[in-house]
Amino acid sequence: MSDPQSSPSNREVQELTDLARRFSESGRHEEAADLLLLALRLDPKNLSVKLGLAEVRKRQQQFQGGRSRSLRDLLREGHRRNAIDAAHFLGLAHLYADKGENVRAIDCIEVAKAKDLANPANHKLHARLLFRRRDFDGAAEEFGRALRYNPFDRETAENLGRAEYERKQFEAALGATVHAFLLLNDGDEEGVRRLRRRIQTLKQILGWGNRELSRLFRERQEMVHTAFDRLEWHRERFLEQGGLPGANLSLTAPPSSRREAGGQIELAARLRRLKPLAHFSDEQIFRLTQAVREEIHDVGNLVYAHRSQGRDLYVLERGEVSLQRTTTYGTFTLGVVDSGELFGEGGFLTAHERNSDALAATASQVFRLESGVMDNLVEASPEMGVQVYWTLWHSLARKLRATNDQLKTFFSDESLPESFLRLRKQPTGAAASVKVEPSDKIRLFREQGLSRRELMTLATFSKEKRFAAGAYLFQEGDEGSEMYVVLEGRVVISKFIPGAGEEALAVLERGDFFGEMSLIDGEPRSADAKAHGGPLTVLALDQGTVREILAMDPHAALEFLQLLCRLVAGRLREIDEKVIGWRIMSGERNESVSA
Repeated sequence: MSDPQSSPSNREVQELTDLARRFSESGRHEEAADLLLLALRLDPKNLSVKLGLAEVRKRQQQFQGGRSRSLRDLLREGHRRNAIDAAHFLGLAHLYADKGENVRAIDCIEVAKAKDLANPANHKLHARLLFRRRDFDGAAEEFGRALRYNPFDRETAENLGRAEYERKQFEAALGATVHAFLLLNDGDEEGVRRLRRRIQTLKQILGWGNRELSRLFRERQEMVHTAFDRLEWHRERFLEQGGLPGANLSLTAPPSSRREAGGQIELAARLRRLKPLAHFSDEQIFRLTQAVREEIHDVGNLVYAHRSQGRDLYVLERGEVSLQRTTTYGTFTLGVVDSGELFGEGGFLTAHERNSDALAATASQVFRLESGVMDNLVEASPEMGVQVYWTLWHSLARKLRATNDQLKTFFSDESLPESFLRLRKQPTGAAASVKVEPSDKIRLFREQGLSRRELMTLATFSKEKRFAAGAYLFQEGDEGSEMYVVLEGRVVISKFIPGAGEEALAVLERGDFFGEMSLIDGEPRSADAKAHGGPLTVLALDQGTVREILAMDPHAALEFLQLLCRLVAGRLREIDEKVIGWRIMSGERNESVSA
């Protein structure tokens, strides 16, 4: 009979225990605990392994100062260990490469990549080995990744140019060579001559003139400058937040000419302080500076005029801007923009003519966001587009709610007692269950000119509800969490105006949206909604479903937010027209002079 101590399981347990002991003695308590847990799975009744595990955990607790580490500390320790392992594997890869053992070197590099995903050194060495094996496609791909991770590595840029040349991708080779040329030190005359000859050769191969070459130089120069400015922006943010002891002594400032000429860092810092942009990442704020143009307006200056064309968006940094409409009965104020708020959203979203004058009520400093650049930023990064349209959605919602609140003051100075609102409130109609085929939903939404993605999203996530004639879907003051689309029948949106009674704001028919405010802020309903003239069938979309949509693919979330922004912008435009009409009918006069 064989000795039980010599069985494979017991030998493995002993080997794991010995290795765990060595790890623990060197201070690597977590690894030791993992090994002992593995040994315990092989031999659950092994008392010595249990005692060893208890001892290791005791040492681990002492090492951590007698308290459990936070998830952040654990993640940081994991990243630290991975970075150290990656550096060791990269060093070993260099040793194998120097010996000509390329296969082993590449194996080590793959492990290093897995443990440190964004280290350009891993990709740079891999590219050199692939180039040596004349795998120019692979070399170009790896050099390209290394340059993306470190756009200031001249050697990598030059080697990428060589790899692209070997692949006969001459335009890409010229771009990389120009990139390397821009990174040359001032005193490197030999490098200047070498790269200049290569640039001239590639220019001739491509049949380019000076105009094409100048354009390429400008593009690459802007790319390098943007990368530099972004890092300088992060450096200043780091130092503003405390940084590391002595960090301001070890980091040198960029050339003064770049700071004075660009101003991008200072502009990004100013944008960061604006409340509507607080949820943007630093990277997104920095990209947003590409669209920003600064304007200063004295008192009485027009930022834009009523009925003018234009899609540019505006953010007021300092001052006050009045949104107003001039009529034959006087000039009426539709709203006031305070510091840190957006305006001009309707034009940006719908491309319709401006709905009002935007007049500087005090000396004002304005950021104008060029619509063409904004469109390009959104198209290039759906994630950034989601942030932009989320901001527009909430800005429009605040204005729409403020405009609705104005209605209470038009016909009477007396406010309605809350007790009266409770007395006039009627029971909300119970929604009956009704089945609507998906094809009917899609046909309805197609009538509204929605995109295919919007069609599928709304048809998939909306729920059908049916109300009897005269039934209230909701009343002013009710809590709300749903938006509705009319499928069959009509709905009247109304508001009780003190001194005037019930005032119909709109009668909505098939395809019209309403109740969208509750998807934005979840605040009480600002008006009544009632089935008008017969039974009503609607499709309902609630806040929980919207959150699911926004958590989906950013392309889908962006299209959905664009849809909601168009709805709110359209509703705000309608209510503004109502406000002007009611003010005129109420006899209100405003003698302020129009600019």
